[in-house]
Amino acid sequence: MDKQSLPPWLRQVWHELTTPPAVLHQNRRSPRHGTPRNDQSRDNERAETVARDDGEESPTDPPTAAQRPPGSTKTAERLTRKYFVPRPSKLPTKTKPRPRKAAKRTFRSTDSARMRTDRSVIQTAQSSSAPAPQSTTPVPARAHTLRSAFTEEKGGHALRAPDSAAAQATAYYERIRSVESVHGIWRIVTNDGRVIALKETRLAPERIRFMADALDELHRRGFAHIARIVRTRQGKDPYLIDQGRTYYASEWLPGHCVQYGSTKQLGAAARTLARFHEKSCDYEPSGYQPPHAFHVFEQLLNRKQTLDQLQKQVEEKSSKDSFDELCLSFFPRAAIHSTESLSLLKLPDVETHLKQSLNHPGLCHLDVTRRNVIMHPAGHAQLIDFDLMTFAPRALDLSHLIRRGMQAHGTWTSEIAIAPLISYNRVRPLTQGEYLLLEALLTFPHRFWRLAQNHYTNPPSKPDDLHQHVTQMEDTLTLEQERATFLQTFSRQVTRRG
Repeated sequence: MDKQSLPPWLRQVWHELTTPPAVLHQNRRSPRHGTPRNDQSRDNERAETVARDDGEESPTDPPTAAQRPPGSTKTAERLTRKYFVPRPSKLPTKTKPRPRKAAKRTFRSTDSARMRTDRSVIQTAQSSSAPAPQSTTPVPARAHTLRSAFTEEKGGHALRAPDSAAAQATAYYERIRSVESVHGIWRIVTNDGRVIALKETRLAPERIRFMADALDELHRRGFAHIARIVRTRQGKDPYLIDQGRTYYASEWLPGHCVQYGSTKQLGAAARTLARFHEKSCDYEPSGYQPPHAFHVFEQLLNRKQTLDQLQKQVEEKSSKDSFDELCLSFFPRAAIHSTESLSLLKLPDVETHLKQSLNHPGLCHLDVTRRNVIMHPAGHAQLIDFDLMTFAPRALDLSHLIRRGMQAHGTWTSEIAIAPLISYNRVRPLTQGEYLLLEALLTFPHRFWRLAQNHYTNPPSKPDDLHQHVTQMEDTLTLEQERATFLQTFSRQVTRRG
């Protein structure tokens, strides 16, 4: 295909998809309005926290103030020593250890003469009953008398040390080189170069065990771009309960957080998600079964009903502020998008796909935020933090990824959605039912629903907080016209509707 015959926007996508990994971190976009700005100035202007659809901050927001995990550095060190296995002893546990060999000596010519003299003295002593004469040449002292590793002479008495297994278990642990706080977790480096992430969690122990077993199975199936959970002392428990609090440690992967504003990195994240979905297909956990997320219609229906209730609540208010006015102006359009999304979920192709996926389930990450996708220096994406992982239709992860790519670019255009779709289909092609499900998930006004719910559930108490909520809602409604245009193009070109 002649590259010059392609439209300009597709040539740009082609260029970014073929750019070497060394320039992945470079952001060559210019803002849609105003003069060009660097990343730092744009981050300063968008310093407020933006809520995402599952209630936490958006992956496209700049880093907030450094979060410190609970506890102190000494607490983290103590937990790590308690968490890790002492290195296995090379000594037998039920027999006495072998004495260490004496250090090898370098013999000189004088040593040979001394050995001959000593031999002659011994032979003379054996041939006569008289005591052996003293040699004029001094006899070299014997090598140091070796004792048991657990016996020590002190004051003429032998002190017996505990058995080797007990001594190893109580005295020899992983040594820690450094402990630092990074985004609310502890980054711990041991003396042998091992790097782990230790975090406190509210997850139940059986939930953590499900995560650890699933990630280990994915690794056995050949998917290595994940941060597995580290097992504890006996190599069985993937968690630690200390003073009533639960902790677990996972591998620390090299690289930096993904930049969804880069088409190249957005495509790399989609490829990793596709491999994650493919390798986890038909995985059957033993024991704990997490609640699945295949009831997509019921979930979106509940969200639509929440919007209807909020609309009635705002309409009944006697005095309305600026946030109320913004919501009232968009409630009718939000109802249209919600109804359209639910209608798409009732199409035969979508229902057939959901039934087939439920019969052959696969795992979904369900939290593909910017901090949970790590770009390796080699150019591939890696997944961390599987606290929300469960069995679900894979279109959920892909829709989250596309929406966050749109937020990072600051616009809704088909060109941005092409890169993750192409990258995903190269690993595992999407079916028609999945495309329709993806369109339904993109059609629902998730961001408007989240901002409105957060505002009216936890009303702001300060004027600055109200101003922040108003600014977030204004930014969201500004992009709604572009989002509506994108959805029309998506239904016409991708799902072949209309």
